[in-house]
Amino acid sequence: MKILIVEDDVATRTGLEQLLTELGAEARSVATVEEARRSLVSFAPDLCLTDMILPDGDGIEVIRASRATSPNREVVVLTGHGSVKTAVEAIKAGAFDFLLKPLKPAQLVTLLTHFGDRRDVQKEADELRKRLTETGQYGSLVGRSETMQELFRVMARVARSDAPVMITGESGSGKEAAAATIHDLSRRRSVGMVAVNCGAVSSTLIESELFGHERGSFTGAEKKRIGYFEMSHGGTLFLDEVTEMSPDLQVKFLRVLETRSFRRVGGNDELDVDCRIISSSNRNLEDAVRSERLRGDLYYRLNVFPLRMPPLRERREDIGLLAQHFLERIEEQERAGLHEIDPGAIELMQLYSWPGNVRELRNVVHRAYVLSDGSVLRADTVRCVLEAIPQQSADSQPDGEGVVRIRVGQSLDDVEKQFLKETLDYVKGNKKKAAELLKISLKTIYNKLKQYDMES
Repeated sequence: MKILIVEDDVATRTGLEQLLTELGAEARSVATVEEARRSLVSFAPDLCLTDMILPDGDGIEVIRASRATSPNREVVVLTGHGSVKTAVEAIKAGAFDFLLKPLKPAQLVTLLTHFGDRRDVQKEADELRKRLTETGQYGSLVGRSETMQELFRVMARVARSDAPVMITGESGSGKEAAAATIHDLSRRRSVGMVAVNCGAVSSTLIESELFGHERGSFTGAEKKRIGYFEMSHGGTLFLDEVTEMSPDLQVKFLRVLETRSFRRVGGNDELDVDCRIISSSNRNLEDAVRSERLRGDLYYRLNVFPLRMPPLRERREDIGLLAQHFLERIEEQERAGLHEIDPGAIELMQLYSWPGNVRELRNVVHRAYVLSDGSVLRADTVRCVLEAIPQQSADSQPDGEGVVRIRVGQSLDDVEKQFLKETLDYVKGNKKKAAELLKISLKTIYNKLKQYDMES
């Protein structure tokens, strides 16, 4: 493998060239964009490592020059801790990945191994695109709407790198499915993805869950435990509901991202870790940062590549395709001989608001399947299932005096803020009366108003 290094720092350039040579690569190094342009032609490398800041230009110019001479050549950007945003711009310009300085030998070994697997990953991506054209399925996701097509294009690009990804969206919109698809498209797919729901693990145990613990490190720790970080080494760690981490744990988690090492609870040894981080949240992240639920520095670390999962109401043209997909999956398990959906049933589904998103659609199809006879999912059966759903989850329910309507999928903070606001509106701003209605103290009312920036 031929590798071109573009780096103006002599010590770094020499060290990289020597290390890559020891790893079996044919390496050549240059210091400027102009030298890189000439070497891209004369040396014709398979891979190019470039610093972002160069004496006569930047890494973006190297990427463009590389693309111009060989569209399939990959470029990896080298950047310091404070330049992650710049590295993301480079990836958007076509860079294969970025590595944070100071580089560790293990990073280069991993890079070369992953680069060697690149052809297999590309083959997998081509097969996924073919399947998308034929069935509308892209990995664990389903959709032919323009919204989803654009999302799939971005995911394919993101999957090529190791950049942290933050997936946002309402509950049930498919955030974990998106994370699994990104992982399956990545060069880390052979190791596996480890998923942890930060909101479902006790705050007293989540540190042990993430980092593991040594025997005897706390009451009940009868044997050593391997944490999620160690389990995901070489693969992907998916953190669902990441905003539910305690502030203290966020500090420790940030340190792992910066040093790429950690200690087990009760341990003294520093353990290196090489895993990709994909996070998700159904909260508004900017609000979470403002309310100090999420540290700002951790937010910028995790939100390198933001992805928004659209709610089902924004892609109603996918409802029929999704319903048929779920019906086929259910039929594979149940074997009741039900294979088709009445067009009238699809029309009813498209008229519904789907506050629970794709997850709710899947449940509705399953209920209708259980209640159906024959080989077709009928419109009247779907109507009965939809009408049985409590009205407060449907957008069509009118609000009455003294009634607060909430939507399935809202975060608890949003529900509490909405409930407080509408209660105050109901009592015309009388905070004492609001406190009596909510059965809380007047001091709590003022604290909540301050917490949600609702003070007047």
